[in-house]
Amino acid sequence: MTSTKYGIHAYPPKFSDPQFIKRLMADYGQRSMPRPGKGPERTETSDVDRFQFWPDAIAMGSLKGRQFTQVFGAACIKGYDERSHGRSILAFDLKREVLVIKAEMKLDPKILPPALNPLYAELSFDDINHQGIHITKRPLPDGLTQKDALEVTVTVSCRRPPKFFAPFDPGDKAPDYMAGTKYLIDRRRATALDFAVSGVNERDANAIPAIPEGPCAYPTFWNTYRWVFRMGTRQYDKLLACAHKIRALAQADPEMDLMSLTSERARWTVRVLTGEDFKRVYAPPDLSAIPFSTRTLLEGLIGHGIMAPSDTAELIAMLRKVSSSTAFHDRILEALFSQQKIRDIKHLIPKLAAFLRRRPPYIQPHLVLIRTVLVTPTRLLIGPPQYEPSNSVTRRYHDKLDGIIRVQFTDEEDRLFIADNMKLIDSINPAVGIMARVRRALQFGLIIGGETFYPVASSASQQKEHAMWFINNKVIDGLELRNWMGTVHETVVAKHAARMGLPFSTSRIVNMKINIGEELPDIERNGRCFTDGCGIAGREVLNQAALALNEKVGINSQPSAIQFRLGGAKGVLSDWSQLVNEYEIRLRPSMIKFKSDLADLNVIRIAKYQAAFLNRQFINIMCANGVPHELIIGIFEDAIADIKGFKDRVWNNAVTENDQQLIALCNDFPLAQLIKSGFNENPLLLDVAAIIECRALQDLKWRARVKLLDGVYLIGIADETGTLKEGEVFCQFQENDESPPKIVVNEVLVCRAPALHPGDVRRAWAVDNPELRHLKNVIVFSTQGMRDMPSMLGGGDLDGDDYTLIWDQRFVQSLKVYDPMDYEAPDPISVKHVTQKHLNENFVQYILNDVLGQVDNCHLALSDMYTPFDPRCLHLSEIHSTAVDFAKTGQAAALDPSLRPKEWPDFMDKDDVKVVYESTGILGKIFRIVQADAHFSPSDLEQMGYPTDPRITRFPLHESLLDRLKPLKASYERDLQYDMRRYRVYEPEIPSGIAIRNKRRKRVRDQNLNEPLREAYNLLVNNVRETAQKIVNDFEFKTTLTPMQVVARHCYALTYEEVHVRQWEQALAEGKFGEKPEDDEDSERLRPKPLISFAWCFCQELVQIVSQSASTPVIPVAVAHSE
Repeated sequence: MTSTKYGIHAYPPKFSDPQFIKRLMADYGQRSMPRPGKGPERTETSDVDRFQFWPDAIAMGSLKGRQFTQVFGAACIKGYDERSHGRSILAFDLKREVLVIKAEMKLDPKILPPALNPLYAELSFDDINHQGIHITKRPLPDGLTQKDALEVTVTVSCRRPPKFFAPFDPGDKAPDYMAGTKYLIDRRRATALDFAVSGVNERDANAIPAIPEGPCAYPTFWNTYRWVFRMGTRQYDKLLACAHKIRALAQADPEMDLMSLTSERARWTVRVLTGEDFKRVYAPPDLSAIPFSTRTLLEGLIGHGIMAPSDTAELIAMLRKVSSSTAFHDRILEALFSQQKIRDIKHLIPKLAAFLRRRPPYIQPHLVLIRTVLVTPTRLLIGPPQYEPSNSVTRRYHDKLDGIIRVQFTDEEDRLFIADNMKLIDSINPAVGIMARVRRALQFGLIIGGETFYPVASSASQQKEHAMWFINNKVIDGLELRNWMGTVHETVVAKHAARMGLPFSTSRIVNMKINIGEELPDIERNGRCFTDGCGIAGREVLNQAALALNEKVGINSQPSAIQFRLGGAKGVLSDWSQLVNEYEIRLRPSMIKFKSDLADLNVIRIAKYQAAFLNRQFINIMCANGVPHELIIGIFEDAIADIKGFKDRVWNNAVTENDQQLIALCNDFPLAQLIKSGFNENPLLLDVAAIIECRALQDLKWRARVKLLDGVYLIGIADETGTLKEGEVFCQFQENDESPPKIVVNEVLVCRAPALHPGDVRRAWAVDNPELRHLKNVIVFSTQGMRDMPSMLGGGDLDGDDYTLIWDQRFVQSLKVYDPMDYEAPDPISVKHVTQKHLNENFVQYILNDVLGQVDNCHLALSDMYTPFDPRCLHLSEIHSTAVDFAKTGQAAALDPSLRPKEWPDFMDKDDVKVVYESTGILGKIFRIVQADAHFSPSDLEQMGYPTDPRITRFPLHESLLDRLKPLKASYERDLQYDMRRYRVYEPEIPSGIAIRNKRRKRVRDQNLNEPLREAYNLLVNNVRETAQKIVNDFEFKTTLTPMQVVARHCYALTYEEVHVRQWEQALAEGKFGEKPEDDEDSERLRPKPLISFAWCFCQELVQIVSQSASTPVIPVAVAHSE
């Protein structure tokens, strides 16, 4: 081992060639190089060409404080390869916001594994640590010319591995170009096994271990890349220009603050590991004697890079020192997942143990603790157990949850992107690459906690997320599980897989004994089913289902329909008390997917009122069919006027009636009540208001999502009376308990998302029907006529689909109705006997053919460029239907390259990787109505001057209670920060339950985060309140406040009052409640703004305090410990 020191030289924010900067900025708008693996012939200069630098050497390793530990390094070969590409480069692709890394190393190619021969990788700016790019220089006295006068070192630390690529094997028959395109096929994505010279391919390498061994561990433990250059001042200025551009990103998004503010006084230490050193530090530790629950947490911490394998022995020793309880050890380890990196185990563990002892574990009813595992191309990431809604299987095996894990196959930072070349690359050699790693996991399993887990099934929603349930057959007998679920005789592989996944769908059990009545026949005509997925139930069944979902009072406690699962049946049950008794349900053949003896009714959701919203697809189809552009533009202008200034109106306590709709977006956080109580100047409330305003404007700009006053969005059911005529619907809606029910009687439009075909928006007559007036907040469709209406709406049915109904006559009368699509699904893939091998490959094929999003995007772009009536768009509509039906047929949808736009409209946000044009269509017009993309920056208490509410601060405090509540605050904020990192959100997004559009979630459907955020916040609040109640029981009070109001008063002080906030920050800096930063610079860099939501765990108590009369005497708090 050798050790050297390099001086750090701060570089000035000025450049020796200002004209170069000007030219750089002028060049910046040009198109960049596409993703590796599908690069076109380079007919124009890309960012990679313009901003590339040729290193003399490269090193990979880890960074801890100021010490770089080198695991692998070598001198680099310079020059051009046979395709005139640089042989070794570090390039700044500013357009796509990635670092492009390539290194041909001066090492014997025979000893290099595929992933390093050469090294080729892309590191997204999103994956670089905060202030993780360091640039240093020193003059070289031996520099012969101006071109090599400087030695420049670039160090980049990252939070996740980059995307690695590997060349095809010489024996692979890879085409030079992808068919029908100019895209080169010159490499594939690399996986962990590509870092080893083993002779074994990824697919056949047996079960994937939790902690990788040998060179396969490189991607897991390399978190830093380091280059050394010899360059002249002009090249150095060019490098600084790139840094300047990266710095500018932080002005728009503080999360993109990537350039280090390295001090000139700081020094780096470089430590080079030998082979023996690497084994000592990174070899998997022996955990065979560690209990399963503890072992999985240790494996997760290592896999996430939070600790090194060599830290395990010290950590276990400290755990045993602070407690002998395995359960308590697990709680400490779970808390460590909120750390970025464990630095001082001896200091941290006692601190964690001290305040966790004052925080008893919390048990949440209706939720179960599930271990989740992410399988990425290079890592296996085990998370701490998370509370999740239960399903039939987790309820059945509630005492054996150690035998169940949910596995999701993802890329390093997000879901797998199915590029148009992935299927081709997989077909060239299915034994290597990303999909080979998926096959390996499905065939051989995953080794978690020393136990091997094998795949069993995936529900429809989980399959969409590329997730599957795995079980440990030693804990849960797989054969017994399958027998318990029911007998699936389905020979169509895709349908068999869907049937197996039914019991794994999230649901709540309805605690009542139901009677399953005589089966109802489906209403079928002309090969169409008018009752597909819809049955009937008695009144008490529906009421009890609502009760299971905690709907105890009001209109939602007596729903007209529910979506359900029952053994091998699924669909919707609607209220027809005149046809069944109150405890009875009757099913139809279309609802029964397989035979099962399970008799528990599981409710998924109930029929509720939901407002109608337009979206890009609806607007696209409607305007193509005659709806005036001016109508849509006017609606958007009105919406923008209603939204803008919302935060300011909250601040000034001047909210309008229209603002109530925005306030209602906070489902769980009582924003309206808090504003009414006079908390309108509180920092958290203002942040929540800013989140609402920001998200509403973002929805308008990026999703064209605008509310329609004359419309509803409700679940569809069938008319069991047969009294509705063809083309008629019945809709009675009731918004809330204060508003009366309303029956829509008018000509209406009906549509369903997704809507791609011109005929996906239909005209109907909404009528009053006395026989249907008992039904509310549903849309009742006729069972008469030649064809059922749901099937005309993008192939909808009645097993849980929601439909938008619009009676605004400005839309209805202007729309020209186009014939519906007449789509026939392809013949399904079937076998004589479905095996687990068939199911595994069906799952792989689902991922490979998951092109729905791409089809939608291509259709939207071509529709804007031409019209939805264009033959290419009509063909894409059919492809979309084929892709949707994959879950039923197993037949893949082929997206021909000719159907991919060469240019994309500006409203689709493709400017980072595509050629973009300014759309002149309706979607382009409304996109530009919202002038700028809304951004959010959280409040800073110090900058605001620590504002407080005198109605609360007039009550006195007691130090002993403050001291008891501080560990609770520390625990809350530790869990909160874990959720903030887990979901990539700001603090106020969690209590608001609203995720704003964020660059770091660019490829994540952030609207799907709303429910997880609400669940996360409710868990945090319930935990805090329960623990606070136990704390307060140790005290006696002589005050006008209730005990929990006293707690609220003290938590308010800890959250907002300057003296206590400053004391709190000082305690954090000293490591009293966690890890102490290593030096002053790190302390400032890692210090988050004071978190401001803790007090609102007691929002009702704070409201009660301020509601007391100002004349109420303030009696000092007399606190005494109870005996």
